[in-house]
Amino acid sequence: ATKRGLPQLTASLVKELDEGVQGYEKEETEGKVQVHSLSPGMVFTKLLLDDSTPELRKFPFGVLAAQPEEVASDLVPKILATTQNGGSVEFLTTDRILNKFFERFILQKKSE
Repeated sequence: ATKRGLPQLTASLVKELDEGVQGYEKEETEGKVQVHSLSPGMVFTKLLLDDSTPELRKFPFGVLAAQPEEVASDLVPKILATTQNGGSVEFLTTDRILNKFFERFILQKKSE
């Protein structure tokens, strides 16, 4: 449920940075502060695996989750290239999900 509130929080912070806060004088600061949403998707971490079962490790984890290094190598360049305040950076996009399902269930490709 908390994840659903993050887009609203991001939008509110962007608005405050761009327009200031009502009732307060907007202060100009050195440098530039931006707010972005980061969505790594399912990542194989201790937190994810601690309470999992062998069945969960096959599906959905085995299909949708990725190793931290894979996620980082994809996200870091995207984060560094993001220039728009309020931008969203995602790893597990709809296209990536569909591709993973296609590879696993149509092509019968096993997880690496």
